Amino acid sequence: MGDGILLINKPIGMTSRDVVNYLCKKFNTKKMGHTGTLDPFASGLMIVTINKGTKISSFMEDLTKTYVAEIKLGQKTTTLDLDGEIIEEKIVDLPLDKKQVLEVIHHYVGDIEQIPPMYSAIKIDGEPLYKKARRGEEIIRKPRKVTINYINLLNITKEKLFVEVDCSKGTYIRTLGSDIADELGYGGHLTLLCRTRVGKYKLKDAKTIEEVTLDDVIPINKALDHLPFVIVEGNLERMVRNGVSLRLGSQPLVLVKSKLDEAIAIYQIKEDGKHHCLRGLL
Repeated sequence: MGDGILLINKPIGMTSRDVVNYLCKKFNTKKMGHTGTLDPFASGLMIVTINKGTKISSFMEDLTKTYVAEIKLGQKTTTLDLDGEIIEEKIVDLPLDKKQVLEVIHHYVGDIEQIPPMYSAIKIDGEPLYKKARRGEEIIRKPRKVTINYINLLNITKEKLFVEVDCSKGTYIRTLGSDIADELGYGGHLTLLCRTRVGKYKLKDAKTIEEVTLDDVIPINKALDHLPFVIVEGNLERMVRNGVSLRLGSQPLVLVKSKLDEAIAIYQIKEDGKHHCLRGLL
């Protein structure tokens, strides 16, 4: 059985954990995980890690992502999406002023701060926020810095905005949609969300959970080719396999591979000028 990642086209209605559980049964393994949670109402590209590939989850999460989303103006919901209860309604003045919409959208491009929604998987005191939200609790959340690389306005249909968003990890598109809708003066929520890209991987390359096979596993050395790498052999390779600290150049983070292109470990430079083993991959 392969070690690496699978590109999955997550269907609407399943949680990210549901997808992993389905694939665990399909491939008869317990060593699977995922990077970048997608809400049940969302669809699109989901990276699933398998076997030793579970060791690289955090290094895949750092990749930038692209989404398409539909924002419905005039209705605020508890979850900021269509799965929540409507808590506020306003009449939307139609037709929407495209110039005004573009001006508002532009305000959110660049480095911004977001307050994570209550209905999120962030843990406070060991418990996900969404569980507290379901009990009616409201917890003060600290703003988080994220980067919006661009927002393209794809279409305006009556009271709905269809946008494409390219962003850093940790960005809540539900929050972004709600903030845009608030600034337009109507409030709103997401009615559609689809992740179309993670790093170099695109939705068109993903398989459904029914059609994916173990032949689709992308090996670790390929999955991590966004990282700078060094190739070692002989005594240096033995030292890396044993986790010995080494001087491996000036890059802060490097993937160390064997002469046979096997991913051995990820090393990180420390204050002493040496690279130390951050994560063994064997």
